[in-house]
Amino acid sequence: MANDTYDIRVDETLHKNGDRIVEAEYVYDEVRGSGDARTYRVLVKRQDYERLAATITKPTLPFDKFLKVLRPFMLGRHAADDIPEAFRLLDADYSGTIDIGELAAFMPVIVPDGNPYMLLHHVEKVDKNHDYKLNLAEFTDLINRGVGRDITLGRL
Repeated sequence: MANDTYDIRVDETLHKNGDRIVEAEYVYDEVRGSGDARTYRVLVKRQDYERLAATITKPTLPFDKFLKVLRPFMLGRHAADDIPEAFRLLDADYSGTIDIGELAAFMPVIVPDGNPYMLLHHVEKVDKNHDYKLNLAEFTDLINRGVGRDITLGRL
């Protein structure tokens, strides 16, 4: 059905102070088959990330590594070359898979109201072997299908 399809354009802007990235901004322009157009903006500031990371008991990524994970989530298939590095950074226990806990530890800054159940819903869309973990192929599918974007926008 044409009304269920949509085209997306996403722009990434990295704001720097000298050589240091201080903000990452992503703007999505979404045009549905019905002609309805929407714009979404996601802004992540280093200062906000570091303040939140300091309150989390689980290990978190330094901001620059966090951005390496965030980029494919936000750009989807347009950041295909970044997917293996993002996977490696998220796989905190080096198991070769990303579990819900590892994914959940990444999400608080961009989805403050997110929860493991929301993530599980999205993981199930690409979890071919139903182990509630993502191998690299499943993670790549998650990113390429725009599920990462849907997660960051809080969509179910």
